[in-house]
Amino acid sequence: MNALVVYHSQFGNTRQVAAAIAAAIAERLQGAGTVRTISADQLAAADLQGADLVVMGTPTHKMNLPEAVRPVFDQLPRRSLRGVPVAAFDTSYEMSAFLARFTAAKRVDRNLRKLGGKRLVPPETFHVQHHHEGPLYDGEVERAKTWAGSILALLSGCG
Repeated sequence: MNALVVYHSQFGNTRQVAAAIAAAIAERLQGAGTVRTISADQLAAADLQGADLVVMGTPTHKMNLPEAVRPVFDQLPRRSLRGVPVAAFDTSYEMSAFLARFTAAKRVDRNLRKLGGKRLVPPETFHVQHHHEGPLYDGEVERAKTWAGSILALLSGCG
């Protein structure tokens, strides 16, 4: 299996979660595939070719995707993720249930599915302290690894 973990990070928190997810996937694959991690601003359509799983995350910015991430989806060809299993995450401060409806992960998920991706799990949020800068709360890196494991368990169940 070839997995691609894509992230955008401003303060390093989302990059840290992406690295934990990639490490957990690599550990579970035990050499039976590759795991690549790439910054969203470097993502090209060619990076998606041959991917058996795409996981993407960004921080939530003003209850939306960061401005820098929006063009990433626009430059990818329609259906470039056709049938590829996808999962989305974000990093954000803990919000009220009402505001939590507007996380970046939900928008990433929607964009990945517009490209033809097949959602494996609902979008997930990993929480940071101090609203934006972080750091991540204790236990969030481990939770990201567990989340990655659940993605792989679902993926192996689909095969």
